[in-house]
Amino acid sequence: METPSGRYIRSMAGHQTFFPNPLPPELIISSALQNKIEQTTHALGKVEMCRKLLPNADLLIYSSLQREAIASSTIEGTIASVDELIRFQIIEDSERQAVREVANYAEALRWGVTELERIPISINLILGLHERLLHGVRGSGQAGTFKQAQNYIGNTDQITIDKATFVPPPPELVLFLMSGLEQYINSEQSSARLIQSALTHYQFETIHPFHDGNGRVGRLLIILQLIQQGLLTAPLIYPSVYFESRRDTYYRLLQSVREEGNWLEWIEFFIDGIYTQAQSTIQLTDIIIDLPKLILKDISPRKRSVAQEVLEVFFHHPIRTIRDITDYTGRYHTSIQPVIDELQSLEIIEEISGKQKGRTYACRPIIDIIIRG
Repeated sequence: METPSGRYIRSMAGHQTFFPNPLPPELIISSALQNKIEQTTHALGKVEMCRKLLPNADLLIYSSLQREAIASSTIEGTIASVDELIRFQIIEDSERQAVREVANYAEALRWGVTELERIPISINLILGLHERLLHGVRGSGQAGTFKQAQNYIGNTDQITIDKATFVPPPPELVLFLMSGLEQYINSEQSSARLIQSALTHYQFETIHPFHDGNGRVGRLLIILQLIQQGLLTAPLIYPSVYFESRRDTYYRLLQSVREEGNWLEWIEFFIDGIYTQAQSTIQLTDIIIDLPKLILKDISPRKRSVAQEVLEVFFHHPIRTIRDITDYTGRYHTSIQPVIDELQSLEIIEEISGKQKGRTYACRPIIDIIIRG
């Protein structure tokens, strides 16, 4: 049986599976959608300007890494709080596996951005993302390898394959399909770069090449492809926040492409998500610029000058040790400690390591704004 975007074939194991057509499909882009593409591309340019305007642009990257990791994992039902994630990144331990999974996502994205400096998006890079995503968590035995058995998507774990919502291509065709996707990602296309990214995400999720972690790897690839395309220079937006807040629509539209060839509605939804998250980063930048004044107004005038130096350290990264603060400010511990004590009393910073020596502090107002939003 054929659909506008693929056909159903019987696998070697005897299952009816969906085999997607190669990209790109034939599309007629309306003027309204073209305007959205141009508007979104312009918004991403403004995001890049935000990075240049801020003396502490690393804070935007840190924000995006954490929010993208939490939201993308939440879509898959893996829940971790901001505080759990931050604590894990400090002490590298947690009683809950979900926290490690979310931290792995942020680490995989960091690694992927670094790899893009030397190689383009490829099968090897995708396998490397998967390996880091599943490191030390459930499914780690298959980390960094394509699926060896048929997988499928259902509404609950109890659904059997014959009643599944979607049965992706079988294991024996994954390498062939992923090679085609790799070629598409790295080829010159006449369509807009954002359309290419939307099509790539659909195709990856439809191939579903891994036993576990497909959604998260696919959303990692969105950021990496935007960087490779030159639309971003770093992970400065967090599209998974948009998809997580509209999870049912996200899944429905992916399936509607498979069944009905409903490409344009999916592309429009995808571009709306990128635009919304670009706007979020632009708004966050304005807040970051104003935040130091808001924090410093509660500091006693006598300590305000030193407090400003201390806060500058947290505005480069909201988690800092005493050693970080003394190294950055060039001040002795004895001159820093009274300011630390006052900032703690005002609940501006808090000690999160639980140690008596080598303490680690988090700046709560910054974390609340850049991660919790």
